[in-house]
Amino acid sequence: MRRLFSLVVASSAMAQAPPPPPAIATLAASASAAREANRLDEATRLYRTAVAKAPIWAEGWWYLGTMAYDQDRYLECRDAFRRFIAIEKRMAPAYAMLGLCEFPAKEYKAAVAHLERARTIGLPNGQPLTTVALYHEVLLQNHFSNFEQALRIANILSRTTAVSPEIITAAGIAAVRKPVFPSEVPENTRDLVFRLGSALLPGGENPVEESLKRFEQIIKDYPDVPQVHYAFAAFLLAVDPDRGVAELKRELDISPDHIPALVSLAVEYQKRGEPETARPYAERAVKFAPANFAARGALGRILLDMGDVAGAIRELENAVRLEPNSPPMRFSLASAYSRAGRKEDASRQRAEFTRLKNLAETGASREIHP
Repeated sequence: MRRLFSLVVASSAMAQAPPPPPAIATLAASASAAREANRLDEATRLYRTAVAKAPIWAEGWWYLGTMAYDQDRYLECRDAFRRFIAIEKRMAPAYAMLGLCEFPAKEYKAAVAHLERARTIGLPNGQPLTTVALYHEVLLQNHFSNFEQALRIANILSRTTAVSPEIITAAGIAAVRKPVFPSEVPENTRDLVFRLGSALLPGGENPVEESLKRFEQIIKDYPDVPQVHYAFAAFLLAVDPDRGVAELKRELDISPDHIPALVSLAVEYQKRGEPETARPYAERAVKFAPANFAARGALGRILLDMGDVAGAIRELENAVRLEPNSPPMRFSLASAYSRAGRKEDASRQRAEFTRLKNLAETGASREIHP
């Protein structure tokens, strides 16, 4: 299976590769013949000789990487793909393969960065590499407690491939908000994890109705377990906001310092034009998590709605300092500066908002493409 996977990746990615430099043409042909005959040790030796003579021959590094991946030699795979992306900086499959080599080497920060890069450049829809790369990014986003991002990518997966038990489990881990890999999920939590994942990625002709039924049964079976009501609320806010608010409050009865629930309530009440109701939730979130940019941003926007411009600027500046790459925070800070008559500061923040928004939209449009 691994051999077939890397052959598909290799033939797809290298289909239009330029010919090797003339000085190594004969050597490259011999290396290719050995690789196609599955004489991997010989092919590896020949490719290494070729790239030593022509270090900018990207195709040689590519095949050294894929052959190393086939043989579970992940550090060699990693080194080859690092050389490859130094030559070819915009090839999404190469970043994906690099991340997949770094993952088993437990170089998790590098792996998630390279898998994110692959997705942003644009991975081809429906390809085995895309499925494997996105799945491993979900695992890593969970590992680094980026649970909302993990769920977003799991949803992309659910729309582009058959939903496997592994994908469902990864989504369920994001729902219980635990920074663990599937093998680390405690035995007594596995049922809940899988059922939450199934509720979040239901599939079928009526996914909303199916999710609703599954969540309602989970709530009956796990009424007092942390995270369950929040997961249900996150689903409900898009389809039944009033019920979603009730579930958020139920989560706070169980976990009074649940930051995502507090921020969600603050944002929901602000959207409804009720800043006085929203403010205590945002203030609690900031008190419990002063370094949480979403909590600071929510409080800043609420204070701006209430006419406390100085307080709004203070909170929004903190939010931007904590997360400088957030377009909404830049936009909100620009609005606060404008209200304060600080035109130049507002203009700078609007320009940064536009730049970041354009970057985000370009990346989103390229994440998966046919």
